[in-house]
Amino acid sequence: MPSTFTPSPIRETGNISPTEMSHSHLIPRVALLSVGFLTALPSTQANDTLVALGAGGLVPLKSSTVVMESEKLHITLHRVTVDYVFRNTSNQDLDAVVAFPLPELDGATLEISPVELPSKDPTNFMSFKLTVDGKPVSPKTEIRAFKKDEDITERLRSLGLPVSVLDNRMKTALAKLSKIQLSQLEQDDWIVKEDFEPAGKVSARYWPWWQTHIQFYWTQRFPANGTVRVSHTYVPVVGGSYIDDDGSHIAQRYCGTATTIQQIQQRKAKVDQQLQPGLTLWWRSLQYILTTANNWAGPIKHFHLEIDSDASDDILMTCTPNIQQTSPTRYELDASDFHPDRNLNLVILQPHQNQSVQSSAQ
Repeated sequence: MPSTFTPSPIRETGNISPTEMSHSHLIPRVALLSVGFLTALPSTQANDTLVALGAGGLVPLKSSTVVMESEKLHITLHRVTVDYVFRNTSNQDLDAVVAFPLPELDGATLEISPVELPSKDPTNFMSFKLTVDGKPVSPKTEIRAFKKDEDITERLRSLGLPVSVLDNRMKTALAKLSKIQLSQLEQDDWIVKEDFEPAGKVSARYWPWWQTHIQFYWTQRFPANGTVRVSHTYVPVVGGSYIDDDGSHIAQRYCGTATTIQQIQQRKAKVDQQLQPGLTLWWRSLQYILTTANNWAGPIKHFHLEIDSDASDDILMTCTPNIQQTSPTRYELDASDFHPDRNLNLVILQPHQNQSVQSSAQ
């Protein structure tokens, strides 16, 4: 996926020009807008960041006047809520485009792995909701397709194929292609063919083998010497699997300690005694990209993080420093002039029965 775009200088005053607004082929995979891979099954989201609607697509920008006064981030395995306060330190209003990327959708993973997306909406599959100063905002959507770092969006459209691997029109669209077109797509490794024999008759079906990038964006006014409150919520795509060893592998990856490994072994023994033999703990992973906050002027003046687990016997592990457990199920980090130099990666280990906890947001 492309990640070498050079940021353009930010427009500190005025609106994005009509020329820039006219470009429809926008590129979602841009520098400093890192999104996650469902092939690895973590959920990845990023801080809102400034972009420009340029000829090359959504280009990241760095503001010299808009400060992130505060960010309050509340994370559970069932919902993520982010509340920002931005302040324009200049004497002029600023209209700027703000973007929020969703995790990458990989056609291969969705076809062969049991990935459960929070929503059946092929575009807003994470139930993303946005408010500005308490009022709902409907963002625009950018959808692009990539294969081996190549943007293949326009070629897919020229063939009448949907860009998103989640689009329910995919099967019908592929069926309309000629044998020559299908053969070429197979050679390019954009689709995969599977032969099967229903009722003794050999047939074939195809599924997409590319990656889809979706991000929301909107034009935001930052009033001169004023503040703007931006909030959004979504249901994360949470990865995970069973722990089939003593827990040392996952502990090493997420900066666990010898005490953590001992806790894992104790939990495993407890689970094995109470449930069916062989069942073990379930680890659930989530990632949140913090470093795009560095696109705003200066550090985050006040950053507050809250992570809630489902139960007191859940085990949280993360390599993010200075997170403190403040209750049996809550972990917090409070920082002033916060300059994130890493992203937040965490894993929560749960007894098998905790998977039944449902999100109230569904």
